[in-house]
Amino acid sequence: MNHKLALAALAVSVAARAAGPAKTLKQQLVGTWTIVADTFEGGGNKLEVFGPHPKGSMILGADGHFTVVITRGDVAKFASNNRMKGTPEENAAAVQGGIGYFGTWTVNEGDKALVLHVDSATYPNWSGSDQKRIVQIQDDEMHAINPMPSVGTGTAQVVWRRAKPAPAAASGSR
Repeated sequence: MNHKLALAALAVSVAARAAGPAKTLKQQLVGTWTIVADTFEGGGNKLEVFGPHPKGSMILGADGHFTVVITRGDVAKFASNNRMKGTPEENAAAVQGGIGYFGTWTVNEGDKALVLHVDSATYPNWSGSDQKRIVQIQDDEMHAINPMPSVGTGTAQVVWRRAKPAPAAASGSR
């Protein structure tokens, strides 16, 4: 065998072993994700549920716990500066402009599904339910299809991007 060819084959073999076995879907999902988009389609309508610039994160812990918080990026602040004294319009905008839920999570590898076992949610109809998301991951982006969205009959396509690590805290600052 040619010397250069043998070295190339060895390098490929070492790289493949260093990369290790392919990660399971669960291993790929663990971590913190930042929302990119949330689009609902149903009844012939298409809607950006949390507006064109949603904010939010989903944390899928290796311990099996999760937290999701999503908000519109454009909800106005309450004039009273007191969440217990919002006007009916302010309260409606706040409720419709955000959702939060938490609980535990599992994966169905065969269905490529993330199953969120919701302990409690700001949308009470989800509390105590299982929410299934069909997921596809490519590089640092996850596309999740929600067949039972909180805004009606249809489907929601949510795009998440893996969060970048937080900058290290400066020494001595708090």
